[in-house]
Amino acid sequence: MKTVYLVSYDVADAKRLRKTYKTLCGFGQPLQYSVFRCELSDLQLHALKERLWDILNLTDDRVMVVDLGPVGSRGDECVEFWGQPRWEAPSRTAIVI
Repeated sequence: MKTVYLVSYDVADAKRLRKTYKTLCGFGQPLQYSVFRCELSDLQLHALKERLWDILNLTDDRVMVVDLGPVGSRGDECVEFWGQPRWEAPSRTAIVI
């Protein structure tokens, strides 16, 4: 089962900043500058952490990972935008056959 995560980062070095952004693009969608929405399994979350730990200097940089809950539940509705979002959360509706 996948979980929705809000990932935000503050990276001090321009080269590490670009690498962090490119890495996160492979795991989720950018919502704003330095903020991503990611739908990840436990294995994918572990892979993301390993990739970011190889890039970041944890003395100067920081990352915040917020668990918003399972995909299809609260995680899809608990982020509120004011103004035009860069990306819309997926519309999930159940179809009973």
